[in-house]
Amino acid sequence: MDIKFTVGQQRFNHRAAAVIIKDGHLLIHRNVRDDFWALPGGRIRLMESGAEAVIREIKEELGLKAEATRFLAVQENFFTYENVSFHEVGFYYEVNVSDDMTVTSEDFFGVEGAELIYRYVPIDQLQSVKLYPEKLTMMIQSGEWAPLFSNGV
Repeated sequence: MDIKFTVGQQRFNHRAAAVIIKDGHLLIHRNVRDDFWALPGGRIRLMESGAEAVIREIKEELGLKAEATRFLAVQENFFTYENVSFHEVGFYYEVNVSDDMTVTSEDFFGVEGAELIYRYVPIDQLQSVKLYPEKLTMMIQSGEWAPLFSNGV
């Protein structure tokens, strides 16, 4: 069972996200309906560690074997999506993919189908995409991670 719950028009979500960098490019994804990008990952399940969740999500979404090599940060995020107010706690991990993964300039779909679009973006061009949470761009480009970051009060 995913760690999430909804009360009226508010939702708590516990997420793990992968920072996958290859050949100076960051792997990002977005839903086909969205105009913004995020890091690959997904909800953490009850009694599952964040590292286990991010490895599972990369396998489910991309069909790739991965390893969480380093815990980077915890993020508390408040946002509205599809008229629902979210309170999300995200765990961010540096992830290495052991399967062959080719950096391409073309958008592509994962093994789950045509719902999520993936893209490799050169790290020095991250400002050219709307990546959420917004503080990620600075931390990824600098390599300096705040142990806890938030857009809340």
